[in-house]
Amino acid sequence: MTPLEPNEDPRRRRTRQDLMAAFFSLVLSQRYHEIRVGDVLARSGVSRSTFYEHFRNKDELLAASLEGPFQTLAHLVGERADVNKVCAILEHFWQNRALARSLFQGAALRIVRGTLVVHVENALSPAQRSRLRIPARLAAHGLADGLFSPVVAWLLGEAKCSAQELAVALQLSTAAATRALQTGLPADDQPRRKE
Repeated sequence: MTPLEPNEDPRRRRTRQDLMAAFFSLVLSQRYHEIRVGDVLARSGVSRSTFYEHFRNKDELLAASLEGPFQTLAHLVGERADVNKVCAILEHFWQNRALARSLFQGAALRIVRGTLVVHVENALSPAQRSRLRIPARLAAHGLADGLFSPVVAWLLGEAKCSAQELAVALQLSTAAATRALQTGLPADDQPRRKE
C-alpha cells in the first residue's frame, strides 16, 4: 500500500484515518487475531467496499498504520538517519505502550516485523546494497531485528532507559551492523568463494 500523497483528496485521507482510528481502538480491547474487518467497519462507519478501496485486509491496514514510524526507524540504516525523530517515535510508542504491546507480540508480530523488514530494505542505498556480503533481504532481516527487539523489550519493561538513550543506541548499533554487513568492494568486484 502506498502512502497518500499530500495533495490527495481530503475525504480519502479522512477515510483512511477513520479506519486506522477504529482499528487502534479495537486493538486496545481485543487481541489482533480476534479483530475482523467487519469490526473495523462497524467502529469506523465505513462501508465494506470503501474499506477495500484502501486495504486488501486487516494485515494491510496494520502495515499501513506503522508506515510512518517504521520509515523513521528504517532510516537509521542510511544517510537519512535522524536520532531526534527516532526519539520522538520511541516516546510516542512509550505513551501508547498498551497499543504497542498488543501489536508487537502474538499474531500481529509477523505483519509488524515484515513491515519493518520491507522499510529497512528500501532504506538501503544503492551504494550500500552493492557492498553487502549477503542479499539485501537477508541484511534487512538482521538490521530490522536489531532495531525491533530492543524496542519491544523496552516497551515490555525488561529494562529501563530514556527514549533518547535508546534512540542513540539504536543509531550507533544500526550503523555498526550495517558496516559489518558490507565489504570494502562493490558486489561485482568481490572475489568469489570456491565451493
